[in-house]
Amino acid sequence: MKKLYSAKSYLLGLALLLVITTFGASLGPAGQASAETAGTAATQATAASSLHESVASAVYGTAELILKNGAASDWQAIGVTAAGYQVQGGYLAKLEADVKAAKGTYSRATDYARITLAVKALGGDPEKFAGYNLIEKLYSNDKLSGQTLNQYVYTLLALDSGSYSIPDNAKWTKAKLVAEILAKQNKDGGFALTGSTSDPDMTAMVLNALAGHKAETGVKAAGDRAVAWLAAAQDANGGYGASSESVAQAIIGLSAYGVDAAGADFTKNKVNLVSKLLSFAATGGGFAHTVGGAYDAIATEQGLQALDAYLLFGAGGKLYDFSKPAAALRTLAQVTIEGPAATLLQGEAYAGNVLEVLEKTTAAKNLKLVKATGNYVTEIGGIAGGQFGGWDGWMYIVSRGGQWIYPSVAMSDFTLEKGDRVLVYYGGDATQVVDAVKLSAAKPVSGKAFTVTVTQKQWIWNNATFTSDPVTSPAAGVQVTAGGKTVTTDVYGAANFASGLPTGQYTLTVSGYSKDNAPKVVRYTQPLTIAASGTAAAAFADAKQISAWAADSVQAAYEQKLMEGVSGKTLLFAPKQNITRAQFAALLLRVTGQESAAVAAAPGFSDVKAGAWYYETVAQAKALGIISGVTATTFNPNGVITREDMAVMIARALKLNTAAGHTLSFSDDKQISAYALAAVRTVADLGIMSGSNGAFAPKQVVTREMAAVVAVRLP
Repeated sequence: MKKLYSAKSYLLGLALLLVITTFGASLGPAGQASAETAGTAATQATAASSLHESVASAVYGTAELILKNGAASDWQAIGVTAAGYQVQGGYLAKLEADVKAAKGTYSRATDYARITLAVKALGGDPEKFAGYNLIEKLYSNDKLSGQTLNQYVYTLLALDSGSYSIPDNAKWTKAKLVAEILAKQNKDGGFALTGSTSDPDMTAMVLNALAGHKAETGVKAAGDRAVAWLAAAQDANGGYGASSESVAQAIIGLSAYGVDAAGADFTKNKVNLVSKLLSFAATGGGFAHTVGGAYDAIATEQGLQALDAYLLFGAGGKLYDFSKPAAALRTLAQVTIEGPAATLLQGEAYAGNVLEVLEKTTAAKNLKLVKATGNYVTEIGGIAGGQFGGWDGWMYIVSRGGQWIYPSVAMSDFTLEKGDRVLVYYGGDATQVVDAVKLSAAKPVSGKAFTVTVTQKQWIWNNATFTSDPVTSPAAGVQVTAGGKTVTTDVYGAANFASGLPTGQYTLTVSGYSKDNAPKVVRYTQPLTIAASGTAAAAFADAKQISAWAADSVQAAYEQKLMEGVSGKTLLFAPKQNITRAQFAALLLRVTGQESAAVAAAPGFSDVKAGAWYYETVAQAKALGIISGVTATTFNPNGVITREDMAVMIARALKLNTAAGHTLSFSDDKQISAYALAAVRTVADLGIMSGSNGAFAPKQVVTREMAAVVAVRLP
């Protein structure tokens, strides 16, 4: 498993720290002056780092507040996206519906511009949106002439937001828009919405628009004059009057233009524009219009975008420029922390990586988290590594799409995706995670015996490939608890609840706690339903033909939609009917969750024709390496499948390590084909297939009831 902390790495870090501490004084130039310079630089660096952390914290807090309440405007959606979050609730679809309802017609260019920016930010195509070309609506707008300055500014910002097709003879090219904007600069260097009295909001908006055109004639000179005007207009309190929105717009414009809004030119009485904006934070989150005021939606959306812009400035980006990679995505991820004897935490938080979600959730629950140099987690909730005197400590693994991912990187380097579940646990070298839990019946019946089969997974280092390979095995000797009853699994990972449980809803728990050692398996839970007697069984008309040893599995396979009946009018299972090679390939894809996998190519078998129900199934199974042909050119899709071939296909589908040592052998081993022997022994060791009276019967043809038994055993 992936260790979050390595004792060797930690000791090496301490050794390096000792070297630096011991010899550091002789590495730099001597003298009081250099010491003062270094001290000043260090102080400035610390202040800048502290400001950046405050900005990042405000960005994340504001974005998550908006997500919690639901994005209420296009500007909020843009701000949340620029912060690296996904806007929930189908906002893009809502926006599309709004454009369709308006029949793509708006009276102001700023409406087209705002929608264009939102569509682009959310991953849509403004040139093909809701049946309209929003970009064409901008560059051919016949109502733009004579409008207020912000109409030209936002039209230019929208046209600059991506790579769009703009005709050279367009009514409004970018060059024409730039010329129109420059022509409206006041003598003092500032800009106004209308008239000749410059104001900070409009001047800042112009800077934002001109930022992408600084290399063009006259633009930089005009922009520099606008920057100087903003600096001169900043008041002694570090802002522009009482309004937070003016400060926000100034930060957006300066950041886009490449000027530090927290720099010396924009610091008055030790208050810079960024720290000034932070002072408008409202109680409970978001921003207020005035210092000490209540939450205000417009102040919040502009405040968030301003802080987005400042973070982008530090990373060389620009707000509304969506031609560059987006900010690191933060998604809502779940996390569970399992200690050596109990669960410590279950929670969720927006985060971009595993370390971030761990830090947020532990902080929210006041659970102590200790990290060593390099962000290695050494202690959680007062439990430090090395509790059992070995290499035991804190580890992590991620579940994505129902499959475990074993990370080969540090927590801070593992990027989270939507729906990820992070499991942070205390373990040793032998600790494994639960891979799958299978019930002998999908809905066990009240008072009737049922079996819970648990498989576990561990990653073993492979010296040949320098990778960690997954190995699945029965979880033997672990505890399965439900309804107050605890059963220990046998060598096959099976726990038999011989007397069943009463009707009701339960939590089924698998655990492997050990008094003097790290857990054998990481604690796992899932819901368990016990149905009332007589309510669970499907009424198969041929139920009497189903063998007693297969009855529960047939029922479970049907309930779990792994297998269907063979007749639409009367429910028949046909338990003794042979299952074909194509049908079993489809069953394996269904069980392993790969039924909807993309088909890379045609099957390439002459007897698998396009249009046949199994055409894509065979193609997928072949592409995944699950099947091969009976000859180089044929598959025989309707042919029967033997038990040994079934073992081979299962081993391929589950990517089992068939080279590992085997504990089982059969009296008819010599009858097993050489190509299938390792696969047969592997699936037998895992309890997926079993023999009868010591024999495996490799050449026996597989029936539907046999396939059902195997299907419900598969992890």
